[in-house]
Amino acid sequence: MDHARSLWAGAGTAAGTVEADLEQELAEMRLAEAARAAVQRRAERRLRAVRAVAVGVVWLGAGLTLMFLPMITMSAGSECGMGDTRFICTDTGQDTIVYVAVYTSLVAALAGTWGAFSPRVLGRVVWGAALVALGIAWLINLLIIGG
Repeated sequence: MDHARSLWAGAGTAAGTVEADLEQELAEMRLAEAARAAVQRRAERRLRAVRAVAVGVVWLGAGLTLMFLPMITMSAGSECGMGDTRFICTDTGQDTIVYVAVYTSLVAALAGTWGAFSPRVLGRVVWGAALVALGIAWLINLLIIGG
């Protein structure tokens, strides 16, 4: 009879076998938890990178709006004559264009930064709205310049 397969083999170490099995299961659970934690850390790293790019896009748009839109407007308004009644040739028109560019870029930068780093869906909506607001500011100013 094979001693390893006998009913009496290891009868005195049954508790040791159960403890070894429990330790092995515990070690496997620790490995699985470590793997899940590593995957979670990689996902968080990717999310931070995406958010940094999103903030960069908003700040780039806001910076370009703040720097170039008032200059484009002032150069378009420099060809106005004394009797010119176009909106771009009035003080109100030029002030409107400058203030739309300045305030839109500042609000879009702040709202877009909050929106990019917010974990809620509202944050994504605010980030998108910040980009749309910058686009609308350019549209309004270019319409005023062209009109």
